[in-house]
Amino acid sequence: MLEYIKGVKNEAPFMYFEKISKIPRASHNEKAIADYLVSFARERGLFCYRDEVNNVLIVKNATQGRENEEPIMLQAHTDMVAEKNNGTAHNFETDPIELIQEGNILRANGTTLGADDGFGVAIMLAVLDNDALSHPKLECLFTSSEEVGLEGASAFDYSKIESRRMINLDSAEEDTVIIGCCGGIRTELTVPVTKESGNFSGYKITLGGLCGGHSGEDINKGRLNAHIVMGKILGKIAESDKFRISYITGGDKDNAIPRECECVIATEKELDLGWVNDFARSFLSANEDKNLYVKAEKITTSSAISQIDTGKMLDVLSVRNAVLYYRTEPPILPETSRNLARIRTNENDISIGFSSRSYLEERLDESMAELDALAKDVGGTTYHHERYPGWASDKDIPLVKNWQRSFKTVSGKDTEPTLIHAGLECGLMSRELKGLNAISVGCNVRDLHTPQEIMEIDSMDKIYDTVVDFLKN
Repeated sequence: MLEYIKGVKNEAPFMYFEKISKIPRASHNEKAIADYLVSFARERGLFCYRDEVNNVLIVKNATQGRENEEPIMLQAHTDMVAEKNNGTAHNFETDPIELIQEGNILRANGTTLGADDGFGVAIMLAVLDNDALSHPKLECLFTSSEEVGLEGASAFDYSKIESRRMINLDSAEEDTVIIGCCGGIRTELTVPVTKESGNFSGYKITLGGLCGGHSGEDINKGRLNAHIVMGKILGKIAESDKFRISYITGGDKDNAIPRECECVIATEKELDLGWVNDFARSFLSANEDKNLYVKAEKITTSSAISQIDTGKMLDVLSVRNAVLYYRTEPPILPETSRNLARIRTNENDISIGFSSRSYLEERLDESMAELDALAKDVGGTTYHHERYPGWASDKDIPLVKNWQRSFKTVSGKDTEPTLIHAGLECGLMSRELKGLNAISVGCNVRDLHTPQEIMEIDSMDKIYDTVVDFLKN
């Protein structure tokens, strides 16, 4: 029985969505969801393999008469991005996601919904639990820690997999079938700073209200990056007044466009900062950022970094950001992008997290080299990690054609092959499983990686029906 979600055609996938929404499953905290998957498999007598990083493989044998068909893999990741609004009392390590239905829209109460990729996990569980469904051998792979660099997929032992056909259920638009994605890499830039203790007059500048979003799929929508805007504010102050940064902090996840930033500065005199809000709003280009606010309040602070180190941070905050290059062939998407995602002021340094994405390996190398040069200029260091490959498939393979046919049967609509400017586990799996044909599909999910994340309920219904039709035929 459904507890929160009403008015659906297929209860099973939504029942499982409700169940997994009660299980805390932020990245690196997937033990409980893996426990649940193992228990699910054992209760149904299905083969189950779990590895040390909480990837789970569940296998269901082919139904009678279909034993000689090629097996097929369904795949989704179990972790979710843990973001919440300021003032929302939610502990992602212990608390369930509080689901709210508004007509055809499902969202969470002040947090990310976890439809990315909870809808995929729920559909796979419903398929495995559907004993009336005719299907070839199913290999259902639930991967961990996808949102923090595809860590689970990178660690899995693919000798366990027989399939060379895969449906990845991690897309966010029902009317597209994804046949390619970009690769990416994360960079940690660390700037050593010298702090002076004392009792300094200054200002706390607080910036918030931005929409944020997915650092790949939303990077070309004109949404503001809180850190870049803060850099422009600080640069404007520096044109006429001296100051030193006491601390700066903002952002949380490397794959989310930062929505908030806070900076405390020590000043030699009283400043008139009444202009900061209007100045920041002059950069608005996306309606989603209309709630942007900036406020400056006079305070005292107990420490400040040196004037030289402050200048270095202004250089970091002016680095090229968002879309760096566009593709020249259809579909016209960002080819290469960078997200200045996270800033933390520590005892002896300031750390800055970046996420770079590109379809071209040489462009990823270029982004890394640019950040290396920046680090050298400011006397810092870089650590590049969690690089993953891009992926491209042929739009005319049977897997694509069969999905298009099933979607047309279910919805009466066409679905077009396309690429996305985001990372998918298909790239890693195609590298490990030679000859793998893969597609990525999904239901309509909006504002991924933000507390504004929503999922269209009838769209998830539709994608479940499409998976069922695909497997039957």
